[in-house]
Amino acid sequence: MSSLLSLQEENRILQQELSRVEDLLAQSRAERDELAIKYNAISERLEQTLRLETGERETAESRSLAQHNIELRRLLEEEQAAYKRKLQAYQEGQQRQAQLVQKLQAKVLQYKKKCGEVEQQLLEKATELEQERLTLDASSSQPEEESSNELENALIRLEEEQQR
Repeated sequence: MSSLLSLQEENRILQQELSRVEDLLAQSRAERDELAIKYNAISERLEQTLRLETGERETAESRSLAQHNIELRRLLEEEQAAYKRKLQAYQEGQQRQAQLVQKLQAKVLQYKKKCGEVEQQLLEKATELEQERLTLDASSSQPEEESSNELENALIRLEEEQQR
């Protein structure tokens, strides 16, 4: 029974961890969306700047601004790639935890079934033992010490079955 409780506790802990990972995943998605918006805004500004530069004579300042914009775009792309990797890692972790939770739930059900079977066997053995006791009491042809030994042996077998 204690193993069932420990499995339930472990299941509860895994559910909490799964919730935490889901929260992190949602946060990561929000950050990714924010970066995508920034990326698109900077890309549009860069395109406008480049269009203006092609129509006008290039100056040192406009080239510097274009280079700065290109560097910012590269940095944003790197950040977006890093967030995609993080997101992928969170999703994989979430899948592993979900599989683990499913396995643990299946084990809990398996243990519950096994406990039910053992309890049923215990009831059957107790009934058999009671019938043996009644039979022994009714026959009384055996010495009382012998019936007590048989009863003791039956109790020992019952405890062994229960421990299994």
